[in-house]
Amino acid sequence: MQPPLSLTRVGTVKNLVRLLGIILLASNGVGQSASMFPEAPEPQPKFWTRGEILLATADAAAKSADMVFTMQNARGYDFVENDPVGRPFVTHGRAIAGVSQGALFLTDVFLSYQFHKHGHPRLAKAVLICGFGLNSAGASGSAWNLTHK
Repeated sequence: MQPPLSLTRVGTVKNLVRLLGIILLASNGVGQSASMFPEAPEPQPKFWTRGEILLATADAAAKSADMVFTMQNARGYDFVENDPVGRPFVTHGRAIAGVSQGALFLTDVFLSYQFHKHGHPRLAKAVLICGFGLNSAGASGSAWNLTHK
């Protein structure tokens, strides 16, 4: 004959605790909304739009013009490069100047892309606009020096 069920028995209490634990674990996910799953990332606009291509091309053209006019000015004996960062690259030949201008352009594009990728499209355009503006000013200054010697 089996003894009657009682909660005082150790085996029965352990089984009840186990059963309650299983019920709690199983019901943990029930009733939750779909917000527990991560949202799908929204597609970002493309980086290479017509505007970005135009800005990058203008920046590259301004950097090239600045390098050409600066190197033409560097042939004179009284030449002084006003840009302290560019000074060592200009005085060591055309190849070094070309490589440094290319590296500077790639840095501008990379920085612009990183700003765009992390959700700052205005800063991405500002980098290319500043590069274009500063190099255009350098090119016009160097061209003015060439014509007024």
